[in-house]
Amino acid sequence: MKRILGLTIAIALSGAALNVQAQTADEVIGKHQAAMGGEAKLKSIKSMVSEGQLQVQGMEFPFKVSVISNTGMRVEFDALGTKNIQVATPTGGWFFLPIQQQTEPVDASAEDMKDVGSELDLEGELVNAKEKGHTVELVGKDNTDGKETFKLKLTRKNGSVAYYFIDPATYYITKRLSTASMQGQQMEIVTKMSDFKKTDDGFVYASVIEQAPMETKVVISKVVMNPGITASILEKPAK
Repeated sequence: MKRILGLTIAIALSGAALNVQAQTADEVIGKHQAAMGGEAKLKSIKSMVSEGQLQVQGMEFPFKVSVISNTGMRVEFDALGTKNIQVATPTGGWFFLPIQQQTEPVDASAEDMKDVGSELDLEGELVNAKEKGHTVELVGKDNTDGKETFKLKLTRKNGSVAYYFIDPATYYITKRLSTASMQGQQMEIVTKMSDFKKTDDGFVYASVIEQAPMETKVVISKVVMNPGITASILEKPAK
C-alpha cells in the first residue's frame, strides 16, 4: 500500500511538473493578468498615488508617489528636514534634492530616463507586451527565496532587457532583474515584491518592495487608483 501510494504521489507530482513546464509565455502572462484583476481592470488604471515609508541605512523617510500611466511620475519624500522631489517622464525629468544641497531643480540626463517607461506602465509591461513592441520568452524556471518561479525574459522595444519571476501558485510577480545607469555605470538591479494586498475597489499591489544593491525597502501603506491628478504635477518650477 505504501509503495502504491508513493508511486501515485510521484506520478501526480511528475504530471504537475510537466504541466508547469508545458506552459507558454502567453499562458503565464494570461494567468498573471487574471490574478491582477483581469484585462478590463488593468486597462482602467489611468493614474495611481501611493504613500508609505522608504527604509534605507536604518532610517525611514515618508514618501508619496504619483503616477500618470505612460506619461510621468512624481516622487516626493521628506529626509532630514528637507522636502525632495524627483520627476520622470519617457522623454526627460528633473530633480530637486535639498538633501544633496541642491538649491534649484536640475534636469535629469537622457541616460537616467532610458528605461523609465517600464515604471510608468501601470498596466504592467508584460501585459499586452507584443502590442507595446516588446517580446517575451519563457526561458525556464528559477528559484526565488526557496520557491520555484517562472522566469520570463522581456526584451523591450528600445533593446533593453528585464527578467520577471512569477510565482506559479499566485501568478504574482515576485522578482525582477533589470539594469540601470548610476553615476555613469550600468548596474544590475534586483527588485523583490511581496505582501500583496488588494484595494477596496479590487486592484492588487505589492505592499513591500525591496531593491538591491541599494539595500532599500519600500513599505506601502496606502494606494489610490485613478485619483484626480493631471500632468501639471510633472512641470518643473520656473526659476
